[in-house]
Amino acid sequence: MYMSSATEPFDEDALEAVLEHARSRNTADGLSGMLVHRGGRFMQLLEGPYDAVLATYARIVEDSRHDEVRLLVEESIHTRRFPEWSMAYDRESAGVEVPEGFSTFLDQGDHSADASRPRELLRWFRNHPMADPTAAKGKHRRDA
Repeated sequence: MYMSSATEPFDEDALEAVLEHARSRNTADGLSGMLVHRGGRFMQLLEGPYDAVLATYARIVEDSRHDEVRLLVEESIHTRRFPEWSMAYDRESAGVEVPEGFSTFLDQGDHSADASRPRELLRWFRNHPMADPTAAKGKHRRDA
């Protein structure tokens, strides 16, 4: 699991293109997981064969669309937490049906009983203002 900052803004069309590419590539590599985008920040959990996860992470570190890539958790698991690839992001189009492959995680939360570090980090990303890239300015100084 890692967190990064986007080097340029991603609109909904760009995020859908990222999901389409990630699902295709990751399925071919035997990977699953969850990618969350919020306020210019990404958090992604990758799960699958060790070598495939490391190769994917290495590509992300080298990807010019990511900055400040930070590895948060690396662990071996026996059962995948996200067997179906999904992506969650703050949608601009309120009331529009969520496309296939997108998660309602940011809107509706996580009702899983999973208390693992990765799941807790995803919950933190959803709820904590420090996940917002403007948080370094201080809560009282953030743009509205």
